Parts: sequence; C-alpha cells; structure tokens
Amino acid sequence: MIPAVKKIVFDIEATGLSPAQICQLSCLIIDEEISARNYFFTVDDMNPEAEAVHGFSMEELEELSGGVRFEDRADELFELFSTAKLFIGHNISADVRYIQQEFERLGMKLPKINTFCTMNYFTSQTNLKMKVNVGRPKPPKLIELCEFFDLSEEYIAERAREWFGDGGAAHDARFDTAATYLCLEAGTKKGLLRGVL
Repeated sequence: MIPAVKKIVFDIEATGLSPAQICQLSCLIIDEEISARNYFFTVDDMNPEAEAVHGFSMEELEELSGGVRFEDRADELFELFSTAKLFIGHNISADVRYIQQEFERLGMKLPKINTFCTMNYFTSQTNLKMKVNVGRPKPPKLIELCEFFDLSEEYIAERAREWFGDGGAAHDARFDTAATYLCLEAGTKKGLLRGVL
C-alpha cells in the first residue's frame, strides 16, 4: 500500500488530442522526499502530429514499454494518483483530463484532487504579449516559463536524468516534469509563491 502522498508534479504525452491514449507518464512525487516514476505505454494508434511533437512512434513505445499498456499499470497508478493531495503541472487541467479518461475507460473514477497550474499562475508574472491584443497577457509555454526563470535546457536535462535516468529533451514527459518542478522551485526562491512545494 502506497502511503498518502502530498503532491504529484506530472506530465503526460499522448497519441493525439483528447480523447486519446497516454503513451508516456512521468511524475515527481513530493512527500517527505522526492521520488520519480516514468511509464511508457503501448498504444493502439498514433496521430502523426502528436508523434512529431514528442517523437515516440508506436514501434518505439512498444519497445520502451515492453508491451505494457496503461491498463496493466492502472491499479498501481490509481492508488498513487487517488491518494494525492495536489496535482501540479503546466496546463494541468489537460493532463488531468487525459488521466481521468484513461481511468474511466477502465471503470475507475479518480476523486476530485486540487490542482496547481504553473501556466495559469505565472501568466501575470511573465507578462508575455499576445499576437492580438486582447487586454491580458499570453499564458507562457513551459519553455518560456523556464526562460523567465533563467533555467537552461541543459540544466533541466541534467536534473531530468538525475531523477529519471533519462529525459533530456523538451516534450519528453520526464523533461517537462523536471522543468515544471524547477520553475516552481525558482518561483518559490524568488518569493513569487509560497506553500506549493
């Protein structure tokens, strides 16, 4: 039995726009210490546009996952995610929607878990201009938020490898999870937020 965890920073890569299958899930579990988990999943199909973003083909996912599908890890993941007190991510609502859909396909329903979105929270601080002036700043892409906090891709990749053993490129869920955590850490150190980490 996994003890109740406090917070999970996570990112997913998927086979396309929702509804779709999760092909990679990476998370940093923050309790008294930080632990990392990464999962690859065999999937039924792959949208070419999604593959162009994350770079994982169906054949590569079959190899990386060892043929394991989401449903093969569903009980373990449900126990982990349903005991969290807070989900943290960049555009977290989209990632939560994908997780919920995967569980719902299996007749499992996640309880309502509070979320913290780095994209929404830091929009006013980054104050990026939209292409069309609509009177409010543009929500930052994750890489733009990293630039705001002077986090280099090399440093993020190094930390991703430290936590996950690999994941040295953007749009690999390990890299994006590490980047999200490091933005939170940097924002906390700068006094821009409290009590999230």
